[in-house]
Amino acid sequence: MYGLRLASALLFLLAVSACGSPSTAKLAAPSSHPTTAAQNPSPSATAMPTVVSAPVGWITYTEPAWGYSISMPADWHPVTAGEQNPAQFKHFSSENVTNAATLKGMDSKGMEMTIIVSQLNSGCPGDQLPVGFPQSTVPAVAVNIDGYASVVSGAQAQDLSVWSVQAAAASSKYCYSFVALTLNHDAQLKWAPLFEQMLATFRFGTLIAPPF
Repeated sequence: MYGLRLASALLFLLAVSACGSPSTAKLAAPSSHPTTAAQNPSPSATAMPTVVSAPVGWITYTEPAWGYSISMPADWHPVTAGEQNPAQFKHFSSENVTNAATLKGMDSKGMEMTIIVSQLNSGCPGDQLPVGFPQSTVPAVAVNIDGYASVVSGAQAQDLSVWSVQAAAASSKYCYSFVALTLNHDAQLKWAPLFEQMLATFRFGTLIAPPF
C-alpha cells in the first residue's frame, strides 16, 4: 500500500515540477567541462548561475540510451530494484535503497533522486515557478541545467508521505524532470543544496537510442 501511495506522490510531484530505453548504468571519474552561460534566460531566473564542473572526487553517471550525464558524490549510486520502467526512470541515492518504488532502505536522513525523460509537450516542462516562490518548502532558486534556465523548488506530496525537491529542463523534443524525495522536511532542506549542485553538472549529451 505504501508503494502505491509513493507512486501516486511521485506523479503528483512531477505535475508540480511542470515536466525510455533499456540501458546499463555507467559511472566514471568526473571529466572537466568548460563553464557556459545560460542559453535561454528566463524572466523568473535572473542572476542565473553558470554551468559548473563537478567537484573533485565526484563520479559521473552516463546514461547510454538517452546520452545524458550527471555527476554526484562518490558514495552515490544507481538504484534499479523495484522500478517498473527503468528505461524512463533513473534513481540514485547514497543509501542502501532496496526498492525504488517504496524507498525501502532509506532512513529519515536520506534522499533519493530520480531523473525522468518524457516527450516534450505543452505541459512539459511548462511555466517555471518564479525564483523566491513563497509556497516552495525549500528556497526557490535559479539553476542552470546545461544552459536551460530552470528553478529548483520544494513541495510535500498530497498524502504527506514524502517531501520533494524538483526542477525541469527541456532539450530538442524531450523533457527532463528531476525529483529528489525525502521522508521529512528537515532532510528536504538538508539535501536541497546538493541537489542544486548536482543539477549544475548535468549535460544533455547526444541522444543515442531513445525509446520514443
